[in-house]
Amino acid sequence: MEIKAKQVVFRTNSDTIESKRLNCGIALYDKYTEDLRCVICGCCGGIFEPKDITSIRNLEWVPLEDEIMGE
Repeated sequence: MEIKAKQVVFRTNSDTIESKRLNCGIALYDKYTEDLRCVICGCCGGIFEPKDITSIRNLEWVPLEDEIMGE
């Protein structure tokens, strides 16, 4: 299986609309079927399975190299 990555904003089952909590991360999709495989949380690096996601919105890709390297 080949994977493609997209930067996303998402909500999990434990987030409520009332709390207005949004999470950011990287979603991994099957390249051919577009099925969501998992989301890597941008805050903690945790892995969320598709069953844990209640909503997701793809974003334009923003380079992350400087943030990862701490520059």
